[in-house]
Amino acid sequence: MNTSRLGHLFRIRLVQGLSWLFPDYFGAIGTRLFLQPQRAAPVTRWQDAYAGFEKSEITIQGLRIPYWHKGNGPQVLLVHGWENDHFALGGFVQPLLNQGYSVAALDLPAHGEAEGKSAPLPLIAQAITAVGNALPGLHAIIAHSVGGATSVLAMEEYGLNAKKLVLIGAPQAASKQAIGQARANGLSARAIQRMQRQLQHRLAAPLERFQVDRGLALIQCQVFLVHAHDDRVVPIQAAHQNAAARQAQTLWLDQGGHNRPLGDPLVIDSVINFLKKTRGRNRLPAGLRYHPRFAHSRLGQNADHIQAEPS
Repeated sequence: MNTSRLGHLFRIRLVQGLSWLFPDYFGAIGTRLFLQPQRAAPVTRWQDAYAGFEKSEITIQGLRIPYWHKGNGPQVLLVHGWENDHFALGGFVQPLLNQGYSVAALDLPAHGEAEGKSAPLPLIAQAITAVGNALPGLHAIIAHSVGGATSVLAMEEYGLNAKKLVLIGAPQAASKQAIGQARANGLSARAIQRMQRQLQHRLAAPLERFQVDRGLALIQCQVFLVHAHDDRVVPIQAAHQNAAARQAQTLWLDQGGHNRPLGDPLVIDSVINFLKKTRGRNRLPAGLRYHPRFAHSRLGQNADHIQAEPS
């Protein structure tokens, strides 16, 4: 075992012990980590993706939220994930424009050029809703990670309408992400309990309220789920649970991790093909489509599934 590994284990054990003794203090740290993104260095791979785009702003809870838009075709909104910015989905921009789509992308609260220090899930969803409603006729949303989870919340809770929804590396439940993050940082069970209480207060709802699979079962649109088997940020099991909630097209990648699918030509082409597809007929009666007894058979027989490895 190398020195860095030993140092990491020592820090985890130290945090576990201290957070058991001082659960409120360390619970507050866990709450802050879940709500306050660190301003990451901008993605450099697609810095020219938005050249020629018009920049606009909306205001949510006194915070200025910028978004960029271009084109006159069916409108597609790109939504980035946690500690990223609108450049993260830059690989989709030119292929979408080439196919005649209009493209818009925003920086979420406390990310990129947007104002704010914290990004509670409802605030993110409200920002997505406001930008989506400012666009002329939203055709589709392509969203990554937490941006996907909050896009579902925007549609379920705040009435945002889109005909198609693409979720790439999206989590299934906020509670699992928060607790997983806390455990990875060494928080004790006592500190995690305090964190959950504090988050419930900050979000004005228990963490269990924020479940992507629950939202997917309620919204009315076509859904495409993309996820990599080796995603260490959001395990593939989350995607399987989301897929079980409704009929959806799925693309499971053997490799790609959490972020690489955003620049994968296979993913980009598959997403555009999904946007161009006309709506198919559901193969189960509506009353049975979300019944737990049919989850396994529906995944195997009704979802349009693609098993692929990125090139």
